[in-house]
This record gives sequence, C-alpha cells and structure tokens, in this order.
Amino acid sequence: MVLIREYRIPLPITVDEYKIAQLYMVAKVSKNHTANGEGVEIIDNKPYSDGALNGQFTHKIFHLGNKLPTWLRSFAPTSLQIEEKAWNAYPYCKTTYQCPLLGDRFSISIETRYAPDSGTQDNCLNLNSEELSQREVDFIDIAYDPIDEARYKTEEDPVVFKSSKTGRGRLQRDWIGSTKPIMCSYKVCKVEFRYWGIQNKVENFIQRSAIRDILFMGHRQVFCWMDEWFGMDMTQIRKMEESVKQELNQLIHNKQQQQAAQAAQQKIYTPHFTDSLQ
Repeated sequence: MVLIREYRIPLPITVDEYKIAQLYMVAKVSKNHTANGEGVEIIDNKPYSDGALNGQFTHKIFHLGNKLPTWLRSFAPTSLQIEEKAWNAYPYCKTTYQCPLLGDRFSISIETRYAPDSGTQDNCLNLNSEELSQREVDFIDIAYDPIDEARYKTEEDPVVFKSSKTGRGRLQRDWIGSTKPIMCSYKVCKVEFRYWGIQNKVENFIQRSAIRDILFMGHRQVFCWMDEWFGMDMTQIRKMEESVKQELNQLIHNKQQQQAAQAAQQKIYTPHFTDSLQ
C-alpha cells in the first residue's frame, strides 16, 4: 500500500516571494551538502511546456553514500543514487524520485501547490475519495515544532530571526493566525517501497526523515535567509543556479575520477600470499 501524507507548511511570506525564495534555498542547500563525491549532481535545468503547463524542468542525481542511516546501509551499496525529476509550473509542481538499483519497487511522488492562506484548504490538490481515505495531514510549524539540538542554529531560528529588509520576524507562538503576509505550501507525498520485511519501516523512515525533516529544516532556512534572497529577480536566480550546477558537477566529477584512479591502482598491484614470505 502506498503511504500518503499531506504536509501543510505555512510561511510568513507571499506566494510571489516564495517563487524566488524556494529556488534560492534549493541552490544554496545543494551547494552546502555536496562534498567528497556525495551530494547533488544537476543533469538538466531547462524550460518545459506540457499543454497548459509551462515551467522549469530539473533532473538531478543524489549521490547518497554515507548519508544513509546505518540500518539501511547494511543492505544498500554506498554508491546508491536517487534520481529526482521535477516539473515546476509555479504555483504548482510535481516531483518524482526513483532509484535505478530498486527499479519499480521504489517510488516517491510529490505534488505541491502554493496558496495565499494559512493551510485552511481541505483538498488543495484535488485528491480523489480513495486517496483522501488514506491521507494523513501533517502541519509543519517552522518556528515551534521540535528540532534536534545537533541541527539547531540560532541564525536559522524563526523565533530569533528578524529581517532587516522587511521587518518580519521573531515569530510569536500564534504567528500562523496573526502574521501577515501568510502563505501555505501544500505537499501531497506518496511513498512506496515494495520490499518484503522492511516495507513499512522504510516508507515511514522516508516520510519522517527524508521528507518531513527536510521540509521542516528547509523552510526554516527559507524564512531566515530572507535578507539574502529578498529583492532578487528570476534572472539573478537562474544565473546563481547555473553557477551552482557547474560547481557541483565538477565536485562530483573530480571525486569519481579519483575513485576510478584508485581502483585502477589496486588492479595494477594485487597483494599475493607469497608477498608475506619475502
């Protein structure tokens, strides 16, 4: 059975502002989390058109390596890769994730719509009756949901941060009902991992750690990085994305070359048991 969860993430910004803020956050986070052959490789980032929908298509490969939890690494190779394809026709976006190693046994799809409200729409993404019966709704409060102490940063705390450019910030306990402007990111996430014995554990781990935690941390950063992205236009964002793409792909390529050279060196000299007799 596919695990369906709808995340609703209110934010103290406008829908128009979020179009820039989201792209800035994704580029910066991708850059910060790519090193030593692990992280994000950007294959495509180009305009697309599909009937009434027009937007930006992106294709990325996530090189996970040691980022996997210990229990998952016990049966998954350290070279595990996840492919992301996204069709961003703002304010609507569809994103899919697949793993070549697992074929059709693993899939994630995320449909997103951004709306100028605080998360009050009951069916923003038009789910059918069967999907609604399976759906769990999870509100994410970027300011007051619990956070792991190891991941906490004062400069990325919406309760502490105050924007010098907009005056927004230091979110109070009732901020979702009292703050203007307000918008909500509605995300319907469907996860399926057909692998006997660990299906439920993996699907719940993905929803909790690979989706909810990322959404929580990422949207805290969207708000607290406001003074970095506020005032940027789409031309500046696309230029930033291209620069980040070139830098990340070079990091991944250099690491792959290094690994290939090490493998070749090991083939040149393979220790023989007689070496210990010399």
